[in-house]
Amino acid sequence: MKKILNNKWLKINKYDETNEKVGILDKEQGMIIKAICAIIVILVHVPKRHGNVLQDAISSFGYVAVSIFFMLSAYGLRYSVENKPDYIKHFWRNRILVLLIPFWLTRAIMYIFIQPQKSILKTIMTIIGLRGITFITILLCYYIIFWSVYKFIKYPKVRDYLLCGIVLLYSFIGRACQWPTGWLVESMGLFYGILMYHLETKLKNLKTLKQGIFFGIISVIIGLLYLKYKEVYLLGTWGLKTILSISLILLLTTILNQIHIESTCLSYLGSITYEIYLMHAIVIHVLRPLEIPSTLWILLVIFICILSGMGVHYIDKKIIKRIKKTYKESFI
Repeated sequence: MKKILNNKWLKINKYDETNEKVGILDKEQGMIIKAICAIIVILVHVPKRHGNVLQDAISSFGYVAVSIFFMLSAYGLRYSVENKPDYIKHFWRNRILVLLIPFWLTRAIMYIFIQPQKSILKTIMTIIGLRGITFITILLCYYIIFWSVYKFIKYPKVRDYLLCGIVLLYSFIGRACQWPTGWLVESMGLFYGILMYHLETKLKNLKTLKQGIFFGIISVIIGLLYLKYKEVYLLGTWGLKTILSISLILLLTTILNQIHIESTCLSYLGSITYEIYLMHAIVIHVLRPLEIPSTLWILLVIFICILSGMGVHYIDKKIIKRIKKTYKESFI
């Protein structure tokens, strides 16, 4: 690879023809993108009293960041089914545990120590996720549907058509009927993930400067239309918003098909983005009363989110490892 930038913290090389993966789906680059998306999600939830113009502008792309999280999750599921033996057989142990243990751990911190509930029953129901719909609720529902489809339906094409159809219907009908479940446009990322798995070979060809300029222009045009019509029923609230996220993902794919980014720091952050996401609401809640300049407040929140995410990641990995070991021993 031809080196474009090479220093201790960040290396950028020109992609060559030997690379097998689409840039955004390359494991290392995917981790880096997830790290950046995690920071964007934090910025989305900065209270207005602590916000600023730059933070507000960046947070406008928060829904695209969440769509990418969903997309990479769906792609990972689809890829694993084809490339990992007995993946569906051990799905609950390998996927659901990784999703639920950090979720329960952070919810326990929030609703036992930070915002205790009025009763023990409410506390337990809130911690395990039976009260209040979250990003994790949507992802967990998709995981359950994915497992059910691949467990009980024999035909591969039917499986993927069904999964994509369910996501599309949930997203569109939910927005049309204004369901309060949330993440209606963002959930389309689950659709994109399956689609990217099947179109991976074609997506690798998106790597020319002309294609990058094309998707850049399209993104600007759709973005301007979205800003003007974003409150219009379905046209702005679903149509333009969805098209803009697709355009931006294709633009990002084109860029990452031309360069390969390496960063040990960002890759590590990518590996703990789930925990960072789970902790950011707690950190923001705790630091909300702190009166310091906006930029300093935001940087402090990001820093503590990363530190707390590292701590939760360390603990949940220990718990998950122990449960998996017990699970294996119980079947010996």
